[in-house]
Amino acid sequence: MKRRTVLKLAGGTAIAPILLAACGDRGAGSGTKTIELWTAWTEGADTATASQEQIKKFEESSGFKVNQTNFTYDMLHEKLIASAAGNNLPDVVWGLPEYVGEFQKLGILADLTAAWDAWADGDKVSEAVKSAMTVDGKIIGFPYETTARAYLVHDDLLTQAGVAVPETWDAVLGTGKSVEQATGSSFYGVAGTGVRAPQELLVYLAQYDLAVAVEQEGGGYRNTWSDDSDELDRAAKVFDFYASLIETGAASPNSATYGWEETDENFATGLNATYVTGNWLAERESSNPDTMKDVSVHPIPYPADGRPATYIEAKPLMVMATSKVLDGATQLAQAFASTEWQTAAFPDRSALSGVSTDTKWSRDFSALLDTGVTYPPITLSGVTQNMIDALAMVLQEGKSSRETATWLSQEINASLERSGDAPA
Repeated sequence: MKRRTVLKLAGGTAIAPILLAACGDRGAGSGTKTIELWTAWTEGADTATASQEQIKKFEESSGFKVNQTNFTYDMLHEKLIASAAGNNLPDVVWGLPEYVGEFQKLGILADLTAAWDAWADGDKVSEAVKSAMTVDGKIIGFPYETTARAYLVHDDLLTQAGVAVPETWDAVLGTGKSVEQATGSSFYGVAGTGVRAPQELLVYLAQYDLAVAVEQEGGGYRNTWSDDSDELDRAAKVFDFYASLIETGAASPNSATYGWEETDENFATGLNATYVTGNWLAERESSNPDTMKDVSVHPIPYPADGRPATYIEAKPLMVMATSKVLDGATQLAQAFASTEWQTAAFPDRSALSGVSTDTKWSRDFSALLDTGVTYPPITLSGVTQNMIDALAMVLQEGKSSRETATWLSQEINASLERSGDAPA
């Protein structure tokens, strides 16, 4: 019978031996055909329920058993690094675009190019998404979830407060505490930590035509803010916006400690009136029907002297090169990205051209793709941690915006040096 483990611990060292043992078990004994799958779905939500049913179908049709373990994305990244160091990796892993450069340099990703070429649904994936699955000329994953970010609004709460949907940063800040005073719900959600925080920061920087790292002539990447006073001024304006969200009361003072789990939950339950997030919250219409029935989808507010921008996220389902059941692991990755599985579990968030719905979660999000940005193809673990630390400097330590922007520029370049992504 399939074993399934759900880990919710915050610490790392206590469960690492358990994880390594679990990965090792599938190689023990004779004739074992167990695939170790690590996921990061929301327990009890539609995607998890539908995927568990699809896993059963896969087991019945393939003859493999799937041992699925669920983490938060932050925990998954930490445990995968630990497992790579211990040479005891799982077989198939949900990933984020931020992980790809780092894991590729570790040499743990299987080359799935041939499997992609033979994949029946491969022609339904856009070149942009296929490119996101490609590193150093080889395909390293199948897209299990693809989405843009949008500004979600609880219309009833804003109507109750007499507030219009803001289109600019100034309008957001001008609203201040008025929504909270009228409704009891905080107005503008923001993530101050975890994997979501640098993604949000990336968007606000892009709205001022800023990138965390720019490819240099002759190769390599560099953050250029400290080299250009105008860029540094614009970066400081971004951190001014974060600080002003707290100072005006538009955002909760607890935002500095919120990750995606808290921010998505707060919006789904109506504790936040608005939030920038992805269309996976469509599944919360089932779990939270009363509070999610009034949601509308809008472009992300942007500075009056900037431009609209959003974040595009094409998530790769990665197969580990060390897998002892490589064929089965590849089959499972293909199945996850297939029309049947995507229709069942990711109908509003699929990379496949034939999988979509005529709803706001598909239609209104897709309308924002033209303004999408993503991370540069670098090892991101150090850079994203630098971004999280910079947010803490502003939101928790009260550092000035210009000091923070200068520090972040320098720290990003130091991270690029350490990862080998800086110019030679």
